[in-house]
Amino acid sequence: MFGRIAVCRVGWLSAILAVLGCYHDKYNMKPTLREEYTLPPQEKRFNEPEMTPYRKPPPPKEEKTLLGRPPAPMSPAGVGGFGP
Repeated sequence: MFGRIAVCRVGWLSAILAVLGCYHDKYNMKPTLREEYTLPPQEKRFNEPEMTPYRKPPPPKEEKTLLGRPPAPMSPAGVGGFGP
């Protein structure tokens, strides 16, 4: 009984190794890739940068609660604690 299981495992292992080990690129189907550089066209948008000044991003809007009131500041006692 043990011999039959061992023979089956060896057979499966050899079949898997044969399938994985026999691959090779026989006809060089994978091409070698070369980087090709292309220059942008001679247009104003590529040759001259924009001269607009830097604008600061807008200030963040104040978030409101579901009832439309601004959120209350955190108390020193923590969330849900008693305090002023």
